[in-house]
Order: sequence, then C-alpha cells, then structure tokens
Amino acid sequence: MGEGEHNSVATAIRGAEFEGFLASTLFNQGWSVTLRALDIDSLLSYIDSNPASLSLLLISTDVEGLTPDSMREIEKRGIKYFLFAATQSASEQYPESVTQPTTALELLGLIRGSLRSPLIRTTLREKARAKTIAVATPTSSVGCTTLAINMAAELAQLGHKVLIVDAHAHFPAVALRLGVRGLNSSVEFCNISSQLWALEVTQSEISSALTALDRARNEFDYILIDHGTIKDFPAILTGRRWCSEVIIWTTTHADELWILSKSDSLSIERLKVLTAQLFRNSIKPQLSFIQVQHGHSKRGKMTDEPFLQLVTPLRPSRVLHYPWDPRGALAAEDERTTLLESNERGILRKSIAHLAGELTA
Repeated sequence: MGEGEHNSVATAIRGAEFEGFLASTLFNQGWSVTLRALDIDSLLSYIDSNPASLSLLLISTDVEGLTPDSMREIEKRGIKYFLFAATQSASEQYPESVTQPTTALELLGLIRGSLRSPLIRTTLREKARAKTIAVATPTSSVGCTTLAINMAAELAQLGHKVLIVDAHAHFPAVALRLGVRGLNSSVEFCNISSQLWALEVTQSEISSALTALDRARNEFDYILIDHGTIKDFPAILTGRRWCSEVIIWTTTHADELWILSKSDSLSIERLKVLTAQLFRNSIKPQLSFIQVQHGHSKRGKMTDEPFLQLVTPLRPSRVLHYPWDPRGALAAEDERTTLLESNERGILRKSIAHLAGELTA
C-alpha cells in the first residue's frame, strides 16, 4: 500500500475528545477519515455500501449498539479493526479490546503493528535497559551490515552486553559475514563472542523473534538492528507483510535510526524520497544521517551541500561522514571476522571505534 493509496479509516466512537484525538493524529499521518459513525448500525451500513473504500476501523466499546454479535458481523467484513476499551468492565466483556492510547506515538505504534498488537499495551510504556540503534539505507551497497556488525563488536569490546539483529527480509548477511552456524535455526539469542549475541529474523519465526526483541530490551545494554535497504517507508508502516514488522518495531521502540547514504546522484535522489517520507511520518527514534565517503577527492567534498540540504530539515541528532574502505571491509568479510580482528589500525575500524566511544561517553 503506497502513501496516499487507500489509507482510509472509519471511526465509531462515542467520546468526542478521544475520537478527535484519533482522527487528528491519523490525518497528520496522511490518513483520510471517511466516516465518523455514531452507532454500529451506521458503520455496518457504510461498510456494506463501500466495501473497498476502507482499510481500517477504529471502534470504542461505548459506541451505541455495540454487542458481541455486532462485533462478529464486523469481523465478517474482513477489514482490519481496533476495539478500544472505554472502561475496565468493557475490556473484560471484549477480551480483544485494547486500552485507549494516550499519545500519538502509542496510537501509531498500535496501528502499524499487525502481529503483536496486544503486546503494545505493556511494552510502549516500559523503560528499557538497552539502547536500541537501527541502521538502514535508501540505496544498496552502502555498508549497513558492516557498520552494524562492527559497531556491535566495538561496544562489546568496551564491556557492554550487545545484541546484533539481522533484519534483512530476504538476504540475511550477519551469519555469513561472521561464519556463525545455526544462527537462523533458533529465535534464541546466539552467543558469537564475549559479550556479543546475534538474532536473525525469519518469516517462519517472525512473531517469536519480535517477542524475543521485546525481551532483549531488558537483557542487553545495546541492540544494533541491521535493516539494510528501506524502500517506500509509508507502505511499510501501513502494510501487513512479515518483512515490515521489525521496521515497525523500530519506529515504536528504537532510540536511534541511522540512515546511511552515498553521495552520487542516484543515492541523493533516493535519500530525497526517504527524507520526505520520514518528515511526514512520526516515529520514536531520533534520526542520524551518515554520509558514506569513497575516498577524499575534491569531487566527493562537493556533494556535502545537497546531502546537508536534505537531512537538516529533519533536525538529526548527528550528521557524520563515514570513510568507506572497501578493501578493509572485503578483507574482514573474506576472513569471516570483524574489522577489530582483521585490520585494527584501518581507517574504517578507527572511525567505527570512535563512534562507539562517543555513544558510551
């Protein structure tokens, strides 16, 4: 589902203040509220008259005419819905109901999730032990996996308990890069070296992996999530594909999202699209942008201005330059090890070690 395509919602909520909060929050995220029903009969009538026009229903237990039978009728229509409990007794009568969100981020996290919505009620408000950092890029072959693996290794070297999460939907790479056997055979955390664990997210174990991620927030000091390439960010947030789930989890739980980009014309164009999408979609993590520099030519330095023009309006917490060293990265990859072990004095390793030190300072 692309941005602006069929992002339509109908509400059936008695409380004007709560309904207004939901409607305004979704409107600001590009949703269109096509119906504000005052009773269940009106909602059902509208659905039957416009069967293909709605992608989401928001219903409150205090709306007129709501019964278990009417909820079964809504379920038959096959439209994704959320039932909000207006009272404690209502939550007992309707076990599928969820607590009314009180912030925009809670609401968006609930709507964006599709596999684990009941968990949102407890996990959003808990303060986690771990600092969670996700790494992503709008283009390919930028070095997300190299950065994530080696940042995790540097943090572990500093004595922190670290989890690296391979969230590449179709081409997982962490196990291959580090020569770890059995990483994709279990949703349990795999210990790959002192203070460093790994988790690979797969389609068959997606729900269990997300539950493990929730648990990891209180078991580790740092969580590094390697997302790889992100395309069509709004579609990810509103879709229900398994490969979107960890990104949705990131937008709700992560502390930071690092976006890597090269400076060639194609990469800048893709970064332009992603920054515009990030500007229009509220997420929890603070943004950082990392410009991947190949060499140190004057021509490379000329690309700083368009890069900065794109990222500055999002008020990132940091804007960094990343000295890409393909020879050093390939050597570590061939040896199935980290830069710390392969080339401790290399420019790329030193750059990542410096960033790790800043994180823990």
